[in-house]
Amino acid sequence: MKIAVVADKPVPPWSVRQIILALEEFGATAMYLRPSNITSIIGGDNFYIAYTNTLKPFESDAIILRDLGATTTIEVFLRRVDIFRHIEETGTLVINPINSYIVARDKYLSLLLLSKAGIPTPKTAVVEDFYSATKLAEIWGKVVVKPLIGSMGFGIVKAEDPDIVYNIARTLSQLHQPIYIQEYIEKPGRDIRVLIIGDEIIVAYYRIQQNIENWKTNIAQGAYANIIEKIDKELETLSFKILKILNLHYAGIDVAETKNGYVVFEVNASPQWRGIQRASGINPAKKLAEYVISLIKH
Repeated sequence: MKIAVVADKPVPPWSVRQIILALEEFGATAMYLRPSNITSIIGGDNFYIAYTNTLKPFESDAIILRDLGATTTIEVFLRRVDIFRHIEETGTLVINPINSYIVARDKYLSLLLLSKAGIPTPKTAVVEDFYSATKLAEIWGKVVVKPLIGSMGFGIVKAEDPDIVYNIARTLSQLHQPIYIQEYIEKPGRDIRVLIIGDEIIVAYYRIQQNIENWKTNIAQGAYANIIEKIDKELETLSFKILKILNLHYAGIDVAETKNGYVVFEVNASPQWRGIQRASGINPAKKLAEYVISLIKH
């Protein structure tokens, strides 16, 4: 059984190394692929994927997509997306599927689909006009301005003053970047991350911020994890519903507790788990490897 893990770093990132080790522990042959080195060939009798410049057909039983890489042009981005669409067309299992991966990476589109399906989400807008962003800040009061694609809480700014939003939005507009603005949701100094694979919630935990001056609850921003021994039925049902709506095999789901119930912030299609593995002793890479192998076998 041959399974590839994809990211676009010269050296496999920590999470990828953990997945490769877990796959090998379960008896699979695992290898690391970079999307920049994958070639898609069609036409005539050709319909295959090659890796590196040997241009020989590359086959695997499954591919675990962790990272498409940071691309500088729409052309490179589309090429990489099309590569994984090609791989799926060959009948190879891709986890998470490329379309689902892209939807989850797009914070606005994923929340749009969840909101349409009745999942509670914050008031959210994406604009290009900085005056519109400023007007939204005036109407909503306290807001958060985020990168449309990002992780670990970096680049997120909370603002109560519309003038601050104006300056941030104007700068983003000058850089030809969209302005992703969201109503700030009051939370009790913590949020919840649910890590779910297939039909199993691997772990759910509070992310608690120790620094009262820092409102962000990401582990990368100094928060610590506190395991939830048993999640309630509402959160469990919500988590599985989100996975189904976005057509994901696994995800990290970020949820806030509010006076009106749970509110979903975002869904991560390639979640990191180094901090929670250290805190809980649970190895999500093993759970993911076991899940992928079970799909191949059945």
